[in-house]
Formats: sequence, structure tokens, C-alpha cells
Amino acid sequence: MKIYIFIIILSAISLYSNAQNKSITDTIHSIKEIEVIGTNLKKNDIGKLNVPLQYLPLSVTTVSANNLDMRGIVNIQDAVKFLPNTRMRTTYGSYQQFEVRGFDYTPIMIDGVRDERTSITNSAPLADLSSVESIELLKGPASVLYGHSSVGGIVNITRKAPTSRTTVNALMSYGSWDNKRAMMDFGGRFLGPFNYRAVINWSDNEGYRDTNDKRFSGYFVLGAKFDEKQELDIRAGLNRDWYGTEIGLPRLMANDIYKTDGTQYLSKGDMLPGLNKRARYNNESDFMKNHASNISVRYSNKVSESFKIENRLAYNYDNIDYFSTEELSYLESDQPIYNHYYMKGDAKKYICLDTVQLTYPLRFAYTVHTINEQIEASGKIEFVNGMKYNYLGGYNFVFFHRNTYRGYGGGYALSDLIEGPGLYSKVSVNNPHSMGYMDPYFGAGTATRNYTNSVYLQNLFELSEKFKVMLSGRFDHFSFKTALGKMDTKTKEREYSEQEPFDKTSTSAFTYRVGAVYLPVTNLSIYGSIANFFMPYRDIVNTETTVYIDGDGKRFYPKSAEEALKPQTGYQAELGARYSFSRLLQATASAFYIRKNNEKKTLNSSYEDPEDGGKKKSVVGQVASSESKGFELEFIITPSDNLMFSLGYGYTDATIIDFTAKNLVENGYVESGSDPQKGMRLAGIPKNTFFAAGNYGITRGVFKDLAFNFTVSYTDNVYRDISKSVVYPSYWLTDFGASYKLNNGIQLRVNVNNVFDKEYYNQSLSTQMVPSNPRNYLFTLAYSL
Repeated sequence: MKIYIFIIILSAISLYSNAQNKSITDTIHSIKEIEVIGTNLKKNDIGKLNVPLQYLPLSVTTVSANNLDMRGIVNIQDAVKFLPNTRMRTTYGSYQQFEVRGFDYTPIMIDGVRDERTSITNSAPLADLSSVESIELLKGPASVLYGHSSVGGIVNITRKAPTSRTTVNALMSYGSWDNKRAMMDFGGRFLGPFNYRAVINWSDNEGYRDTNDKRFSGYFVLGAKFDEKQELDIRAGLNRDWYGTEIGLPRLMANDIYKTDGTQYLSKGDMLPGLNKRARYNNESDFMKNHASNISVRYSNKVSESFKIENRLAYNYDNIDYFSTEELSYLESDQPIYNHYYMKGDAKKYICLDTVQLTYPLRFAYTVHTINEQIEASGKIEFVNGMKYNYLGGYNFVFFHRNTYRGYGGGYALSDLIEGPGLYSKVSVNNPHSMGYMDPYFGAGTATRNYTNSVYLQNLFELSEKFKVMLSGRFDHFSFKTALGKMDTKTKEREYSEQEPFDKTSTSAFTYRVGAVYLPVTNLSIYGSIANFFMPYRDIVNTETTVYIDGDGKRFYPKSAEEALKPQTGYQAELGARYSFSRLLQATASAFYIRKNNEKKTLNSSYEDPEDGGKKKSVVGQVASSESKGFELEFIITPSDNLMFSLGYGYTDATIIDFTAKNLVENGYVESGSDPQKGMRLAGIPKNTFFAAGNYGITRGVFKDLAFNFTVSYTDNVYRDISKSVVYPSYWLTDFGASYKLNNGIQLRVNVNNVFDKEYYNQSLSTQMVPSNPRNYLFTLAYSL
């Protein structure tokens, strides 16, 4: 791969000016303080302890809202480019899933409170970033800090804090494909000691693929300090989002395709030529709605430097309603009635490449209620010999309540649950149009409940000015129960006619982090750590349908109400360094190795169990392990007050390293020679990621208050699955922006994304590829008081 990109740029941006008319130099300073990686003075929130990041054996990257605002970024999937070794996968048109350091379990937190949806189901739709102050990524396992399923890392989205200064920010923007947005952000003194901040955001975007997404969000926070010791913070947010869903283009060829004269027309994996990349194959009835709200209350009392007590209580509500076309199937026949065919064994299978059928629409909905209670005590104790001890201990309780409703299963045929002419309708490949509505019903559901109780203690010993040692531990008990929700008749209502008794399982785990930091000089810190993690399975014991295999390839017999499978476990070893040189340079480097064990694999779906009269069962075994190793380099260079560059590079090599075949073949659990996954690269993970960004503002002369920014990013090729059924090719993207600030607080901005009009793909539904946005424009009128 070779690419030469020459960018000559004058870049940086002045986002917000306040009532005191801050200069662009002040603004750049503010941006730098937020974005610097591993700065000596900045305390990070995600590490919990009230010490500078340079004292902690952790790798953290922070992206500020200013950096995103100047580039017109309001969706989290567009912000990921600034996080090396990170990729975000989008499914169903709106479900977001982080993949960090080779693994795809990376829970998301909002203001330090876990969004349990992202740790239970691994993905969820997320609100826009209009109310966000910063995004922090703690890379690598974080179970000792935040509990189960924190494998690749954890993301903390920090929303804007209340402010005592009168603040008014507003913007209106318009862009390609009728992209409209309006935002209002204001704050100041409220009543008595209380300050506030409020943000309202609205957008309506037709989109390159005509998804017609519509989003609305609101956020309000009240905060007060009492007698310099006590703090109270109350936050509430909501979003009302509607998405058009996305099923992509007709699927890639599953076989070599031939013309009727025997000449080859297409190869396996090829896309049908001549497709209109904007063509939409969804049905007119497809939609996805997400209504969510949250409220949190945080109270803290700093009794002394050695003791602070903090309590945080949060409630989250999430409502999903989804119906969408899923599978686009080519018509096939054993008779030569179509112009093309492929070989199925020794026989010809004729295929129509002019028409696709809407074969399997998917209907589901769910409501989620989450309660998160967290109480912590922390402080710093100084000893007479100069040693300092920082601690944070706490208890965390999480209750997760979810009821799911499905438009499939429950003893109903699909045609019983979906009415209308759109079901199994056929549309033209070259000129698709909806062939009629579909009206879906629910026919079954599932109720799930999770309970997590955790106690933890974080310890940081400052043995001297140069040596710091961390010893941290956490104990989690995770309980899960599930029950089938029956519906006697198909219905549109979210209500079970009968709910069966709950089946239960539970597990416990101890996690830790042991690390040390050495500071040979004040501007250099070298750190290393070992941390482990656990991720519970939620499988309910069912020996009637399943044969269970342990890590040694031997059959075992779990009992009802026991854990069917041991949790996935693993560890990370990491070495890193942070360096700063005056204001000119901030740099971090880290190398890591992560191993994950007890991975579940379905070994056989039609095993004839000799212990049960030859009854066919699935064989499930914890027989696999995987590993990820790599490194990251990140730099921020500030040659002058009005010029800043940031760069990041990440390398990840993630593979399946073990697939236990011992005892499996001789017992007939798998066929002879079956060890197909060992050594295979993990799906969804690019080996190389890179970004370079720059900001430059002109501070004097005739072009004073004119500013520019650029971003160049690279994502390596990605396998959709380990069988490589789809490979998303590597791609470079380049974005540019410019702004001009008027004296009256008004700012004009223009952003050009994908400047070189690169055609690329980074998501698909099965092998139905979803084209990404070509070159596009965004024009913004902003005002700041």
C-alpha cells in the first residue's frame, strides 16, 4: 500500500467567544488543555482517583467537544477516527458498537455511569453529542474499575457541566442531502448557589442513502457548591430519535456466476455491476424509533483531604421499536428460465440478477429500566516520611430490567405476524420501489433481569516523587434470570398474556490491577500494569437440547439454576510512557498484550447423543481462546499559540490462538480434522489505524479571525466474520474546515468531508454492502455570547 498525501494548510479554529471577548489565543489554549494526551496536570475522570493521569498505569485518550464542533461532528461514529486502535460498527442503521484493541466488548458510560445496554447486548443506539464536553477512552480491560464485560476498554462520555458565567451558544447548519440542524446551548446562575446548563438539539437528515433520520435531544443540569465542601449535581437528558434503517445493496455473489453460454460473468464475492449506490431497497414501512431518558443525582462531601464521601444514583429508561426488511434474496430456479446460473454440486442453479425479494423482515421492540446506585469514599493520606496514599473504595448496585417483544417465533408463521402486500414482495435491482406496505404484529417475547453487586478498592501509593504503585481489586456478583413471555394472539400491544417462571444463573469474579509508574524526570512517566477481566455468559442450562463441553474437551453436566458456562476471563499486560516538552509536545506510547479464555463455540448443531437415545442436540464448548497484541502512538504538537497538530497511530494483531480439539473427534462431537478457527484473524478489527489533525487560526492582519482545520484518517481492511465472507477494504479519508468570526459573536463555518470523494464501505448486513458517504458539505451559522 502506498499513498502520498500532501496537505498545505493554515488550520485551527476559534469556536466560542464569551462576553469578555476571549482572543483566539485563549481559545486554542483551552482546546489544548482538554485534548492533550497524558498531560502532567490534567486529572482524568475515567481513572476515578483524584491524581494526575501521569501517576496512573493506564492508557487514556481524550477528545474534546471543541475538536468535534469545529469539524461539524455530532454523531459518535464520526468521532471514533480520533481514537487509535478503535473502530465503531453500525448495525440496523443505528446500533453502535465499539471495538477497541481487538475486542468488541467496550461498555459506554454517561457521566461515569455505565449504560448497561452496551454491556449486556454489546450494542445500542446512542444519543447525539450536542451536550457532550469530552469523550474519554480507557484502553484495555477495565473490570476492576467498572465491572463485568469491560474487555477492549471503556468509553466515558462526559456531558457539559453547569456554569456560573452567562453562556449562550446557538447554531444552525445545512448540508448535503438536505442535512438540517439547529442547536441551543445556554447556562449561568440559576437560584441561590445553583448554576445550570441546558442544551437542545434538533436535526433532520435525508442522507446519502435516503434514510431520512430525524433526531431530537435535550439536556439540563443543575449544580451547586455549599461551604466549599459539599457539592450537588442533578442531570437529566432525553432523546427522541427516528431512523430509516439500512439494509444496503443486493448481496455479493455467493458463487461464481456464469452466462447461459458458459462464460463466466462474475466471481464469488463480486458486487453486481452498475448498481446505483443511492438506491434504497427498504420497504416503505421500515423504521426504528428510540425514545430514551435519564436522570442522575450526585452528592459529595469533602470532610477533609483524607476523606470524601460521594453518592450517585442514576435511572435510565430506553424504548426501542424496530421493523425493517433484512434479507434481499435473488430469485432462483432449477429450470433455465433466467439468464445466469451457478453450479450447485454438479447441477446448474439458475439465478435472476434483475430482481430481489424482500425475504425476511425483522420485528422487535423492548423497554429497559436501569437503576444504578454507587457510593464511594476517597481521600489522600500523607505520612511523615513523605509517602502519600490515595484510595477510593465503594459499593455499586445495578438493576437491569428488560422486556422484549418479537414479531417472529412463538409458534407463529412469519406470514401470520406480518400483513400486507410488501411481505415477500419483489423489487427491481436497477430501479427499486416499495411494492406495498407491511403491517407487523408481536407474537412472543422474553423478560430478562440482571442484578450486579460490587465492592471495590483502588489504591495508589506515592512512595516518592518518582515512584507510584497501584494495587486495586474488585469483587462482582452477577445474577441473571430470563423467562418466556407468551402471547395467546398476535398483537400490537407490548403485553404478555402469560409469563413463564424465570430461569436463573449467576456467577462471581474477582478482578485486579497491579501497576507501577516511574518518573525519572517531571515531564516523563513510564508505566506498566497487569489487569484482568471477566465477562459472564447468560446461557440457561438446557441438557434436553445441548451437550456441554469444558476446556479440556470433556463433557460435563450442569444442573438447573447453576451457571451453564464459566465466564470468559482474561488479562492484559501493558507498558507505556508519557512525555511532555514545555507546551510544544505531548506524547504517549503504549504496548499491550490481551488474552481472552473460555470462549464459547457451537461445535455441532446435529449431534446424535448416545446418552439420550440418539436425540439430536447442539454441542457447545468452551474450547477457544483469542489474543490481541499491539501498540499505540499519540502526539500533540503546538508550535505556537494558534497552531496545533495531533497525530495517532494504532496497530492491533488479534487472532484465535487456541481451539481445543482434544477428545472432541474421538467422541464424535466434531468431525475429524476440525480445528478450523485456530490462527484466524478476529472479525471487525483493522490491523492499522491512523489519524492526523491540525488547527490553525490567523490572529492578526487583514485575515484576522479566519481559521482552518483538517483531518486525515486511515482504516485498514476489516473482515466482517472470521470466514472472510466480506472484507471491507482499507481507506483513507480527508476532511477540511474553515471558519470566520465576526465582531458581534457570529461565526461562519464550512466543512468539506471526504474531500477526495473516496468510495468505501465499512458496514454491511450479511453480504449486503452499505455504501458510505461520498464528498459532502456542511455550512454553519453560529453565535456565541
